Amino acid sequence: MDAAGRMIRLWGVFLLLIAGGSSLFSQATCLQRKVALDIPNCSLEVALIEIGKAGRFRFSYDADLIPGGRQVRVKAKNISVSALLKELLGKDVHPREVGNHVILVPGKTEAREKQSFPYITVRGAILDASNRRTLGDATVYEIENKHSAVSNKNGAYKLIIPTGKKARGLTYCKSGYADTVIFIRQAVDRHVDILLSPLEPGLSRMSILYGLVAINRVDSMDLVNWLVPREAMVNSQNLEVRSLRTFQVSIIPYIGTNWKVSGSITNRFSLNLLAGYTGGLKGVEVGGLLNITRNDVSGLQIGGFGNIVGGHGKGWQIAGLFNFDLGKFEGVQVGGFFNYGPDTVKGVQISGLASIITGRIKGVQISGLAGIVTHHCDGWQLSGLLSLTLKDIKKGQIAGLVNYCNNSDGLQLAGLVNITRRHNSGVQIAGLVNYATMVHGVQIGIVNVCNTVERGVPIGLFSYVQQGYHLFELSGNEIFYGNAAFKSGTKSFYNFIQVGIGSNYKLQGSYGIGTIFKLGRKFSINLDASAGFVYHPVDTIYHGLLLKFNPAAEYRFAKHFAIFAGPAYNCFVFSKGKPSATERGISTYDFYFKSTENASIQMWIGGVAGVRF
Repeated sequence: MDAAGRMIRLWGVFLLLIAGGSSLFSQATCLQRKVALDIPNCSLEVALIEIGKAGRFRFSYDADLIPGGRQVRVKAKNISVSALLKELLGKDVHPREVGNHVILVPGKTEAREKQSFPYITVRGAILDASNRRTLGDATVYEIENKHSAVSNKNGAYKLIIPTGKKARGLTYCKSGYADTVIFIRQAVDRHVDILLSPLEPGLSRMSILYGLVAINRVDSMDLVNWLVPREAMVNSQNLEVRSLRTFQVSIIPYIGTNWKVSGSITNRFSLNLLAGYTGGLKGVEVGGLLNITRNDVSGLQIGGFGNIVGGHGKGWQIAGLFNFDLGKFEGVQVGGFFNYGPDTVKGVQISGLASIITGRIKGVQISGLAGIVTHHCDGWQLSGLLSLTLKDIKKGQIAGLVNYCNNSDGLQLAGLVNITRRHNSGVQIAGLVNYATMVHGVQIGIVNVCNTVERGVPIGLFSYVQQGYHLFELSGNEIFYGNAAFKSGTKSFYNFIQVGIGSNYKLQGSYGIGTIFKLGRKFSINLDASAGFVYHPVDTIYHGLLLKFNPAAEYRFAKHFAIFAGPAYNCFVFSKGKPSATERGISTYDFYFKSTENASIQMWIGGVAGVRF
């Protein structure tokens, strides 16, 4: 597809986005690797061979450039390959990394080599060394001027490069095959056929493609396939240029200073006027619309609409719409609408709409609508509506409506519902319901539900513990002769509701809390406190508010049956003018009575007795 067509596609993405929106580099490069060598006296050629062995790479260079017979002394103790080469070769030779090769090129350009020379054509065929079959989609790359070509289905290629006195290094590479480097000197057209050896002998080309080559995950995305030319994508899969480039600028993928090999190169500074397709970043990248980085990012990346990263990220990543990271990320990630990552995020992740991590988060995730983590959250999740972690929470979840996790060791704070599917060892606070299978902490909500309380307490208007304390109680006292109650929770803290009937058909309904102190195998003391109303259904008259405190002794004579009895402290508050059993209240006796202009208070000591089952 031509550049104009891709420009149209990019603007199409721009419009669709508007409508829809209504430790880096874990392996050191060859030159960064540390080596330890002690060779008293050898030729430079032998020294380079030994350095390559120690650094696990191969050297390629023009024999006329390097005086291989020169005698040198090599003594290195944990020194980088780059520093050692500078010591041996001086400043006139520069190393360049391509794949697993370090290619040595002249560091200075003579005046005559700066003159304009005609271009020459290098053509030929690229073949599989194991069976002589032609190889399509292989890359030929001229390292210094970034010229490249891709072989067709018949293995044929055609590369046009500038000529001159200086030797030109050409790299032949394809995924699943060992790279080959040659040097071209003559200022005439050349025909060069190249054999590439499979990385594992005996495998057919198809076996190599499907058994050895892992297609970069960024390159498999539909959006990337839509925007990036096929030739640039083939080059990026075949070619790995490890040497950093200081600067690149592009308008759209393929049209820029790195041309067809942009997806193979890591840059220190990258400017994409509309969209860019690069190999990696170690510095700053700014994109008007979209930044596509195949591998690792370290530094600052800003995309007007989005950033797509295939490797690990470290630093700051800011996008007007989305950040889509396929590797680990460490730092601060800000997406206007959403952030997505399938791996670990360590740092801060902020999105206006949603953040989705199918890996683990170690830090803080802040989302305007929903935060989703499919593995563990070792930090905090803060969401406007929903915070969801499919595995464990270590610090906490805060959501406007619902929190969900597998196990919680921290705080769950929700406006509506908290759900811990298994073990809650922290604190659950919800405006309505808390749920956990096992509680080893605290639940605070209107309704608390769990299977087992190992150590801790549910606190709320109603708590139901399946393997806890729940029973029915029938009792009587001096005012209400028949009462029925249901108690639920734990022995350390339970809730109950009670209804009762007294003389002259007076009714009472109350809610209370209580606790039990075990004195022995059959004896215990329980303390109940309740508040309720007194009501006459015939006259439909509300009499007043009844507050009670009941300490009682319990004797359990069977597994599911117990009798209890104890005193009761009563406080009745009622309005003046309301009918009651007596003028002083509902009790015929009291030890305290006080009346004001609008209300009266009566207190007395009574008793309670009953049976529990």
